[in-house]
Amino acid sequence: MSSADGRKRVAILGGSGFTGAELYRLLRKHPGFDVAFISSESNAGLPVDKYYAGSVHKKKIGSLKFSRAAELEGGYDAVFSCLPTGKLPQIISKVAGHAEFIFNVSGDYRITDTALLKQHYPETLKHDFEGGWHYFVPEFSEIDRTKKVVNLPGCMAVATLYTLFPLVAHDLIEGRVITDAKTGSSGGGKSTSEHHAERSNNFRAYKVHGHRHKPEIEHALSYHLDRSVELQFSVYSLDIPRGIMATSYSLLKEGVTAVDVRKAFYSTYASKPFLHYIPAGNGTPMIKTVNGTNFAEIGAYVEGRNCVSLATIDNLLKGAAGQAVQAANLYFGFSEEEGLPQEGEGAWP
Repeated sequence: MSSADGRKRVAILGGSGFTGAELYRLLRKHPGFDVAFISSESNAGLPVDKYYAGSVHKKKIGSLKFSRAAELEGGYDAVFSCLPTGKLPQIISKVAGHAEFIFNVSGDYRITDTALLKQHYPETLKHDFEGGWHYFVPEFSEIDRTKKVVNLPGCMAVATLYTLFPLVAHDLIEGRVITDAKTGSSGGGKSTSEHHAERSNNFRAYKVHGHRHKPEIEHALSYHLDRSVELQFSVYSLDIPRGIMATSYSLLKEGVTAVDVRKAFYSTYASKPFLHYIPAGNGTPMIKTVNGTNFAEIGAYVEGRNCVSLATIDNLLKGAAGQAVQAANLYFGFSEEEGLPQEGEGAWP
């Protein structure tokens, strides 16, 4: 299935959304991947490079044009799906027949509990296929080549996992965990119903209870660590285009110290190229320093038995497109960091 030059042949479904645009931007510069197909129902037939804002100043426009998802034919080493939640299950059998692996950025295959799927992702249950799916966090999960769908975490879910994983893995906390996650406007996608006038110069909770990332986080911790966490998860709107900050409040077990917490975070994240732990006294995670990169900044702060752990990411990169490329790098044997931005492209401050 590889291209004539040996690069992996890939397709993008849902290429005209925010995440699809980021994926195309990353993959077209990646030395190991060749984007041979990209779908958009509303822009079918239009040149891809003329659509993206990041390409408008290019002098040389490529020949690739948007197609409809139903026009996917031939074989691909990977299909990256950025379709709205609920859309991939409707065409999963067809797509699976054309791909070695499907890297899915939407939520359809993130949990396995039937009752929760019925509540949050009903389309998943309506459309069976034989390939199976696997929940994959690049830093924590084992590669499973027996599963066709490699489902990536949600952006706020993965940021929250980074705040909690060392604490749960080292059995340092007890009782209920409270997490609030704040997200920029691009997290709602292009179809969001939230008007600019509601979001601008404002800060508000838009999902206090019942967000579908809550069962995903609980499932991910149980799946990777075989330990359950009782989680209160609430989500807030930030007046910024992109970026997420997740803050988790937990109670340390008797006798656990700030040194224990620091060692847990260091030992868990020291070998992870995109996870940067900031020790107490060296500042705190910020959104501006991760935007435009595939990095997460993580910190944990202890007072007595109270622990506050934070993580910041770019929701469209580490929380979506960048994470998908990171996962594909691991699956296809490239360097984990290949083709991913190592520093923000904007100026500071």
